[in-house]
Amino acid sequence: MRTIELYPDDVHNQRTIRQGHPSDWVNREGGDYDLVVLGGGPGGLTAATTAAAGGHRAAMTEQRLTGGTCVNFGCTPSKALIRCARAVHEASRGAEFGFRLDAPPQIDFGAVMDRVRKMRSMSSAGDAVEVAEQAGAEVYLGHTRFTAPNAVEVEGRLLQFRTAVIATGSEPVVPPIEGLRTGEYLTNETVFSLTELPARLVVIGSGPMGCELVQAFRRLGSEVDLVSHSRTLLPNDEPEVSELIRRRFEQEGIRLHLGFMAVRAGAGRLLAQGTDETRELPYDALLLGTGRKANVEHLDLGAAGVHVARDGVEVDEYLCTSNPNIYAIGDATFPQKFTHAANATARLCIANALDGAHRPVRELVIPHCTYTDPEVAEVGLTPRRARNEGVVIDAYRLDLAKLARAFIDGEEEGFGAIYTRSGSSEIAGATLVAAHAGEMISELTLAITNQMSLEALANTVHCYPTQAQVFQQIALQHARPQKS
Repeated sequence: MRTIELYPDDVHNQRTIRQGHPSDWVNREGGDYDLVVLGGGPGGLTAATTAAAGGHRAAMTEQRLTGGTCVNFGCTPSKALIRCARAVHEASRGAEFGFRLDAPPQIDFGAVMDRVRKMRSMSSAGDAVEVAEQAGAEVYLGHTRFTAPNAVEVEGRLLQFRTAVIATGSEPVVPPIEGLRTGEYLTNETVFSLTELPARLVVIGSGPMGCELVQAFRRLGSEVDLVSHSRTLLPNDEPEVSELIRRRFEQEGIRLHLGFMAVRAGAGRLLAQGTDETRELPYDALLLGTGRKANVEHLDLGAAGVHVARDGVEVDEYLCTSNPNIYAIGDATFPQKFTHAANATARLCIANALDGAHRPVRELVIPHCTYTDPEVAEVGLTPRRARNEGVVIDAYRLDLAKLARAFIDGEEEGFGAIYTRSGSSEIAGATLVAAHAGEMISELTLAITNQMSLEALANTVHCYPTQAQVFQQIALQHARPQKS
């Protein structure tokens, strides 16, 4: 069985490994199962434990650490790092709030990363092997591969199934850059092993991961350059969002090289080629934030008769693969690679596969949030998506600066927008740029899921003063008058 290592070998990482891949774990002999789930990340855990709670005999396999990318290399450690960086940034703004520090905040990067690893170990406790077992799922650790349309092998153990779910997540994309060698760059899977702050950091990629970490490291004291072939930050979000985040990054001293392609790396220098010029950027650490791809190449999917498409495993609208007894969820099949999407598709998948629900995935309303400062959250039908689908929408917008709580908090940079299909008052989508957008977008997700109107939102009483009032204020301005 594969030995799992996390660097540095401290008490927090030792705890994470004990919880997610105990070194003394002994797999069962195998057997017949109603459900076998490949992958022990958020989606896999949800699928296996949901099935077990429904009275099905369920097994879950995991090659690395239960909790998957989210707990171990993604959501948890990145948000822990971002929180430390935001605390430093807030301390540096003392003059705005009536206090003064005798010196700038002194950052102990070793202590920052110790807290990151501690938060990871605490979070991973909820996704531990023992927790899954207690919930009724039988856990197998080690490499898993299909051997037949109804069977998998895990470290020599044969598991036969009536239904299987592929939930193996995703892995970092490494771009074809000349001179780029394994071990000479960081990804989300290695950046949280740092114990010393890079004096000069170059980040490749302007998507959510690149934007989140470039701002965090800048606030912690690194000199930072961001390189992207895209001419905008967060290119999948609205142009107004990209421009707002660009201005904030430049104010904070982040050097942006947008519209530049990374062409050569090595010996502490990155060569970036633009349309009219070439730039050479020195670095002490190089971080790749160039996207993720489905982690399915090692599964021997051909033996199971499962087809693979561009974004991963090919599924129909009910999450079923080309093998009618095998389903796929989360990052393994979806281009939207979010933990909450994995959890949602897991629950839907089990309902379809084991309970005959026959619910299409299009029913799911899945928001997303990028945890820059300010945060960027979107849900439903946005202008970009509407243009792609040829749908005409009406947009209603309000600057955060017009809300009392936003300027009281010194967090007035941002805006809220609600979208409806043209001529309708039913809420179809929303964009929010705010310090706490991730905490606030769920109200609009609920509204869209339940087909609520602007009038319903306008009539919902909100606490005053709160930044969440942004959506009610928009609705109050644009809801149709109620007929007497």
